[in-house]
Amino acid sequence: MSRPHKKSRVGETLINWVKEISSYTSGKVGLALLLIFVVISIYALVTLPPNFKYIWSNPRCWQDYPELAPPAWVRMLGYQRAAHKVVTYDTPSRIRVYGPYRVFIYSTYYDLDVKDYPQDLIIELKDVRVPKVSGRAVPVMLRMYVKRPDGKVIKVIDTTLYFPKNVSVAYTNQSLVISANRKLIVSEVLYKVLNSTSAQLSPAVAVNYVFGKLRLNASKVIVTPLEGTYKVYAELYYPASSGIINPAGFVRLVIVGDCYGLLGTDNIGRDLAQAILYGFPIALMIGFVTAVASTLIGLFAGVISAYYGGLVDEFLQRLIDVMGNIPLLPFLILLVDVTPVEYRLQVIMLVLVVFGWGGLAITVRAMTLSIKEEPYIEAARAIGASNARIILRHIVPQIVPYATATLVFSVPGAILAEAGLSVLGLEHGWPTWGRVLAAARMTGRYDVWWWILPPGILLALTSLTFVLLGMALETIVEPRLRTR
Repeated sequence: MSRPHKKSRVGETLINWVKEISSYTSGKVGLALLLIFVVISIYALVTLPPNFKYIWSNPRCWQDYPELAPPAWVRMLGYQRAAHKVVTYDTPSRIRVYGPYRVFIYSTYYDLDVKDYPQDLIIELKDVRVPKVSGRAVPVMLRMYVKRPDGKVIKVIDTTLYFPKNVSVAYTNQSLVISANRKLIVSEVLYKVLNSTSAQLSPAVAVNYVFGKLRLNASKVIVTPLEGTYKVYAELYYPASSGIINPAGFVRLVIVGDCYGLLGTDNIGRDLAQAILYGFPIALMIGFVTAVASTLIGLFAGVISAYYGGLVDEFLQRLIDVMGNIPLLPFLILLVDVTPVEYRLQVIMLVLVVFGWGGLAITVRAMTLSIKEEPYIEAARAIGASNARIILRHIVPQIVPYATATLVFSVPGAILAEAGLSVLGLEHGWPTWGRVLAAARMTGRYDVWWWILPPGILLALTSLTFVLLGMALETIVEPRLRTR
């Protein structure tokens, strides 16, 4: 019957602590922010794939996304940014017979309602069925067209897919992605206009000619956006004799816009909202694991040092002196540089723990020297209480409130330390808020505000959360600070 009683006492103590903290304004705000961070962290762990770390580092996973695109909500503020659209098909929109071919058609509509151009047109195919005639694999023609609001039809992709003869399904491990910017075929109308000048069609702006109005000014071609509804469709030409009814596991048409998502994208099209979301549990893990470990080590090292004295005290104090004189930053840079990338974050956390307990140990030692001279400690020793019992039952509980306040203040320090090291270039492979800021710094794109402000603001909010909680705990621990 004693175990439930102990559990209820622990739970009651925690409830009392929360009530005491929430009685202060700083505590209320800090608890509210911490609860929001925990809920978002749980949501991130549930919704994001377990291998997101590797997805984030793989540019191929982001090839359907626009590059350096601001958030989609900037359109509501009047910014002229073309929308991003993705349509995925499990079956064709339409099938028609054209001579000896069965043509599978996938089509969608796109509204261009701003004075801007999409960045690209992409078609992606997965699990493509290989047509075979007389037992031999035959190629498949793939074409993609855009029908403009003015009625002109532009062929933007015209290519042939060749398959290995020994497979029945191709592109099973990874999808086939074809970009219009690299395959663009100018329609006859546009070709005549461009050929009448010395203008060259640059792949970087090729899609502008598809979504734009052309006019000549002297020897120069001027292109302006053509607003309206466009029809985008792709065609797969299969031999009718192959008997294939559905040519692919999925076909995806992507009109790569100029804005995307809640927080935009970076220079290779990665969704920054996903990185920011993933950063919540990582930040809390770094902060809590590092702070809890260093606080526990500092607490018990300080108590043991003061309680036993002698050689134990001398050894621990000299160890603290040695660690306090080792330059942390150069040591971290050297250690991280020789560590494999997949273990670097753990090494950073370990080093922060090893070098983070010394200050607390010194303070706890001074507190323990005073406590161990109290009469009840002598009484406990006189009735035969063991050293472990005296430490755990009579000394540590008196120091825990102070250690807890120190722990809360240490959490933002660990998070900011990781972010600072990331910005300095210590690559560890995890998409943390610090790594997002580091990527922006390495590319020199300080003008891309959606890449810099969100992680910076969240780092500041995280620090503020634990500082507010620490202020409330400090007031509880130190009665002289109470004003109410």
